[in-house]
Amino acid sequence: MAQPQPQEQLTLDQVLRLVDKLTPEEQEQVRARLNSRSKIGRWQALFSKVQSRCKNLPPITDEDIVADMKAIRDELKAEGASQSGS
Repeated sequence: MAQPQPQEQLTLDQVLRLVDKLTPEEQEQVRARLNSRSKIGRWQALFSKVQSRCKNLPPITDEDIVADMKAIRDELKAEGASQSGS
């Protein structure tokens, strides 16, 4: 049985030199892919953090969310009216 060949590891310098050879459009594709992975990772970390902090809280209903949003909107309207009336 043939032994699988170990995959060659590229260094950062080698990768950067390869990226430098790409067209600006291809470089932008690389940049976008790296940025999206970074954003996904940050979003997942934030979600995990919030989820762990909220695991002991009772679930919130859609009605609770709507009521809170209405209360905030009413507060903002009142602040805007008092500022424009001053």
